[in-house]
Amino acid sequence: YWLGHLVEKDGKLLVPKGWSPEHGPREDGVAHDQQLIWDLFTNTLNASTVLGIKDDFVAKVAAAREKLLGPQIGSWGQVMEWTTERPNLEKSHHRHTSHLFAVFPGNQINLKQTPEWAKAAAISLEARGADGDSRRSWTWPWRTAMWARLDRPDKAGEMIRGLLTHNTLPNLFATHPPFQLDGNLGITAGICETLLQSHAGEVSILPAVPPSWKSGSYRGLKARGGFEVDVAWTEGKPGDLKVTSKLGEPLVLRLPGKPATITVKETGGRSATIKAAQDGTFRFPTKAGVTYAITTAG
Repeated sequence: YWLGHLVEKDGKLLVPKGWSPEHGPREDGVAHDQQLIWDLFTNTLNASTVLGIKDDFVAKVAAAREKLLGPQIGSWGQVMEWTTERPNLEKSHHRHTSHLFAVFPGNQINLKQTPEWAKAAAISLEARGADGDSRRSWTWPWRTAMWARLDRPDKAGEMIRGLLTHNTLPNLFATHPPFQLDGNLGITAGICETLLQSHAGEVSILPAVPPSWKSGSYRGLKARGGFEVDVAWTEGKPGDLKVTSKLGEPLVLRLPGKPATITVKETGGRSATIKAAQDGTFRFPTKAGVTYAITTAG
């Protein structure tokens, strides 16, 4: 459908007559729609790789993705919500942040691969504010997740506190008002993003834990690539970390504090010391069904 529905303008493919949900006018090339189609095409190409499919359709999707208009950076450093700048709307503290779909739940914008876009996304998100129309049950969770992916644990913590302070009833139901489940269900996703991320080709442990969470633990969180993580931490540093490989895929691991080496021990098996790669990650093969206990060593 989308291969035939996109329109070409100045050598770029645009979604026609799009809308940034509940905000602003309709026009071609709205950021939200462009990011959705990039995700659709990227997921299709990833699936074709896993399935070993190489045909004309896959080639057309790949070519179309390359021609899609990507995120645009505006005059004040922001991710443009539309192809035309509208600062009065972009700085209006509107509840929706649809033009930042590429930060979360998408991953077209991330700190590792697109740092300039990530910087612009943070400017846009800051401009939305945290008062007035932004105080809705579901805005806090979405912004928690986005700030976590933008490596702002302080802001992620503020969003969690904002939900509890401004949009949570005494019985812990999230209010819109009178009640909206989005806040209750969404905040679990936001909190998970502060504790574990795997959208950028690596498993990142405790990537954006709010500063007030001095110590804590979790068990059984899932990461892309078929990994399950258990960890306990103190002062933001993991003390007891276990990663179970479900599929036997290679693991690319990032830890807080940028340790130089780690010790990896298989359950009931051998142990090895691994040095950090130039990008600060640790890389090692895994076996399906095996749990790896990981400790830092400097």
